[in-house]
Amino acid sequence: MTLALLSDLGGTNIRFALSRDGGPPEALVVFAADDFPSFEDAARHYLGETGIGLAAVAVAGPVSGGRAAMTNRDWIIDAATIAETLGVERACLLNDFEAKALSLPALGAHDLSPIGNAFRPDARAPKVVLGPGTGFGAAALLPEPGGGWRAVCGESGHMTLAAANETEAVLLAEIREEFGHVSVERVVSGAGLALLYRTLSGNREPAPEPSEVTARAAAGEPLAVAVMGHFSRFLATAASDLALVFAAKGGVYLSGGILPRLGPCFDRAAYLDRFADKGRFQTFLRSIPSAIVTRPAPALAGLAAAAFRSPRPE
Repeated sequence: MTLALLSDLGGTNIRFALSRDGGPPEALVVFAADDFPSFEDAARHYLGETGIGLAAVAVAGPVSGGRAAMTNRDWIIDAATIAETLGVERACLLNDFEAKALSLPALGAHDLSPIGNAFRPDARAPKVVLGPGTGFGAAALLPEPGGGWRAVCGESGHMTLAAANETEAVLLAEIREEFGHVSVERVVSGAGLALLYRTLSGNREPAPEPSEVTARAAAGEPLAVAVMGHFSRFLATAASDLALVFAAKGGVYLSGGILPRLGPCFDRAAYLDRFADKGRFQTFLRSIPSAIVTRPAPALAGLAAAAFRSPRPE
């Protein structure tokens, strides 16, 4: 029996779990990343005296050559360093949404909350997973000959966010004045909720915490409700763009740390209207179902698969 360490490392939290011979994640623990000087210190704290043979780590940032410089945290994550520090045979490093993409085949109906009608995707068609957390990420899962899957990821959070109407154009222009480039991540993220609130208030209000924006929306405050509407539509703009790029008849899976916390404050009707609002491709997009991933730490299931697969040839 081989035990693998699994870790989903975000800008705010580090999730750890174990997998036995590629089985489902177990012994899930969540730590605040701020509590540790490095990833390796957090991993040693989690493992204690537990011996492992493999490690698979998902990082919120671009991965190249087994190394990643985190976008939202001043840490360098290196697969060779992890393997040496933890004394494991092999460590693999993935983008966090690449790991989430690899988890999609393992999700069942109980792991999903459909947006709109029932979630009935084409099982063997391309799928996309995306969503807001500390930042914004996305990946696609593409079918391979022989029945397997391959995850493809990039840095979609840094795509330019487009306005779909004059109101949004004015809103994004105000944000552009402050930040220059307005990326998807700038607005469709936890920090984006606070930024939208402050901008819509005409900069008269200090930016509240994202959880406070949600609480105010739940209480019916008009400004916070308007924020949720814009947030939902901007998310749909990004989602439908990616659905078109990959012809994602296999479904759009909305993940990340923000959406499950929004609950009924997430404007599903606004999302659906905007998702299909692509002119001549409205009918095509209406055929692509969307769902919110409700399974806790879904990336860990993808990491369990990645830890035990044979390395791809260079």
